[in-house]
Amino acid sequence: MPAGCEVFRPYVLRPLTLVAAVAVLAAFIALSYGLGTIGWDAWKPVDHIWLIALGVLFAAILWRLGSVRAIATPASLTVRNIVRTRTFTWPEIIGVSYSTTSGQPWPLLDLADGTTYAVMAIQTADGARGFAAAGRLRRLVDTYGTPDGPDN
Repeated sequence: MPAGCEVFRPYVLRPLTLVAAVAVLAAFIALSYGLGTIGWDAWKPVDHIWLIALGVLFAAILWRLGSVRAIATPASLTVRNIVRTRTFTWPEIIGVSYSTTSGQPWPLLDLADGTTYAVMAIQTADGARGFAAAGRLRRLVDTYGTPDGPDN
């Protein structure tokens, strides 16, 4: 990471999903092997491949869930969610809304075009750490998103 970057990652979700991904893959491999060793006539070699491939798919989804993050640089904010990664310049972001009391699971970026975008890297499940990370993100938006910010 270049100097001046700040990385936001979930504290609770990340280790849970990474361990779960490994466990799911191991379980599917064990199940495939187990079904093959019991002598079940309907179980063919292609079934081993499909079951293991399904385990790889589920593990990949869990792995991606654990790899959500947001990287703030002086020029932009890159948000990697489960499906999509987007990069915003600071002037595109007009605010950050985050309320742990409303049941909102992560902060939303309020964008200049009137839309919002979730930052899944900061999570309510992280408790005080998530709230502090949302505060740091708000300060970055205030610093870099204003007309007198360092890059503007």
